[in-house]
Amino acid sequence: MEEGEVVDLTAIYKDHNGTLGPRPPKGPVQVPYVTLDDHTLYIWSQHNGYTLTLYDDNDTVVYQSYVAPGTQMVSLPTTLSGSYTLLLSDDTYLYTGVIDL
Repeated sequence: MEEGEVVDLTAIYKDHNGTLGPRPPKGPVQVPYVTLDDHTLYIWSQHNGYTLTLYDDNDTVVYQSYVAPGTQMVSLPTTLSGSYTLLLSDDTYLYTGVIDL
């Protein structure tokens, strides 16, 4: 695995209507293993694709991109600097954490 800072992610369950809430107790959720090295995110877990969104301190979307299935490396714009809320979204979960660029 590449060196970099581990991004601590929390999982939030989405039901089939898109409503957010606690996951039904069927077992633990495997949160993606993500690291950040400068402006590059590395997604080490297998996945079926994510929508990646970055929010600033005002909850404004500053970057959004689709991450294709199996993609391990995502380059973020070098024009971004500061602290952002990272949101990775798939059909079932939202994974959220904070990154510093």
